[in-house]
Amino acid sequence: MFVKCDTIKIRCNYKYLKEMKIPFNIQYNSKMTEQGRYFNSKHYSEMPYNLYIATNNYHQSLEIEFSSKILKERYPELISRDTIRQCLVNINSLGICTLDVDGILHHGWVIRADITKDVEMKLTDERLNALNQNVGNYRRFKWSHYEGKGITFTKDVIYGKEEIKVYNKYAELLSHSRNFLNSLSNRNEITNYFYGKTRFEVTLKSEKQIMERLGVGTGIMEFFNAVDIIVVEQFDKVFDISATILDVTKCNDFDEWAMAHLLDFYKRDLKQVEQSLRSSSVYNSRNGLNERMKKFKAVKLKTGRKESEIVKQVRTLLLKS
Repeated sequence: MFVKCDTIKIRCNYKYLKEMKIPFNIQYNSKMTEQGRYFNSKHYSEMPYNLYIATNNYHQSLEIEFSSKILKERYPELISRDTIRQCLVNINSLGICTLDVDGILHHGWVIRADITKDVEMKLTDERLNALNQNVGNYRRFKWSHYEGKGITFTKDVIYGKEEIKVYNKYAELLSHSRNFLNSLSNRNEITNYFYGKTRFEVTLKSEKQIMERLGVGTGIMEFFNAVDIIVVEQFDKVFDISATILDVTKCNDFDEWAMAHLLDFYKRDLKQVEQSLRSSSVYNSRNGLNERMKKFKAVKLKTGRKESEIVKQVRTLLLKS
């Protein structure tokens, strides 16, 4: 399976923007001389998808950012090696500008991408909770709610951030894309396609991230010929699926048994356990607390219940998609 994207940003020489059919906004530098021109669909309420086109005179560059909604009735196909040309053709059909499609495809490169997998799986509260409770390195990965329909796990790294979004695509589509859906001739077909699907999304925010994570260059066609391993790879970085199903009676002593029940009290959330211990001043030294948290993590693995099995099931479904 090759890489597919929900959103992509590409760069090329500005000579591949052949014509501006409507007035683009002028962008000035600090000396109030024209730096370039841009079009942003956010300024046009009648355009139901994101599209950004900008030139830079100094760098002689053209940047185009768009989502897979530009494919309109073919939206579920996402942006891929099979649809990237159609995306650019559709941009030309909007009457905004004329792009040299062949020139961009042969000489452009990718500078940002949301790599995406849509999985046939309902994102129930039970599954969300299981994912949240099985974060391997809970101190390094921060989580936040995503649009009220899912969850995002983020970690700061040298070249920016690593993150994975997991969310109910059907619910997100209905709540945020009604204008887009109303513009389609196959609205019901599209909504039926996304019903019961969960979206997994990994954002690569720079050329460096793209090259390091995908192991390919950033040329458009080289990028889209990359094998999509990154979503599963990021899933494995975030979530711990190594726990086995064991009963608390398998605990070696009272200390482990007590820790297992304390974990249950905090819904197996190591972060909450640590915060509680800190606030209670049970440990006077950081080393003592760190050693105790290592034991809590070991007990969590030992007494893992069905949450770990749910995460394994989610990973299996992700691999099949």
